[in-house]
Amino acid sequence: MLDFWFGEVIMIPSLFDHLRFYLFPSLCAYCKKFLLHSTIFCNECSLKIFPIVSKKIDITPTISVTVFALSDYKDPLKKLIIAKSWSDSIASYQLGNLLNTMLLPEALNGDILIPIPLHWTRYAWRGFNQAHEIAKVISKKRNIPVHHLLKRIKKTPFQSVLPSTMRADNVKDAFVLNANIPDAYRDKHLVLIDDLMTTGATLRTAAKLLLPLKPKKITAIVVCRIL
Repeated sequence: MLDFWFGEVIMIPSLFDHLRFYLFPSLCAYCKKFLLHSTIFCNECSLKIFPIVSKKIDITPTISVTVFALSDYKDPLKKLIIAKSWSDSIASYQLGNLLNTMLLPEALNGDILIPIPLHWTRYAWRGFNQAHEIAKVISKKRNIPVHHLLKRIKKTPFQSVLPSTMRADNVKDAFVLNANIPDAYRDKHLVLIDDLMTTGATLRTAAKLLLPLKPKKITAIVVCRIL
């Protein structure tokens, strides 16, 4: 009788998984093909993601920031990035998981994650900050705290719609430092988080503001980087 009871307990999760598969099937986030496992992309779409090397951007004549990215800005990742335009927060969660599983370990060994902030008007319109949602996933998976050390005080046009020559001026004075205890970040490895890097102007501006905190190192993680 005891063996039979245990047998039923073992079968319940299996039955539940089968029902969930038929009632709520997993779909590829890009091509919408049915998936047999709970993954983000199907095999064919995953093969479209080509890794790219890290890039250094100069912050001062002697300090640079290394930017790690999964790929250049194209599908299937591009589709998940632009999903923020129609307030799809699930796509942000998926991007965070992709960064956590696909980036090199050296890109994820920081002490504190710092998402690039949105202006409050854009946050109110969208309902979330994609960079923050991505950072939360990595924080949970890697046990790295998220600190909002930057505040956006200037509403600016999207960087992607501006010529490259105007992007540095567009984000000039757009952020302020929001650190109440500056000494807490001395000798820490600070990691900036954003979804997309175009010319690097936003990351460069943000990193400069972090320099007075005397961090040991500043790096940046983005989903895609425009080549």
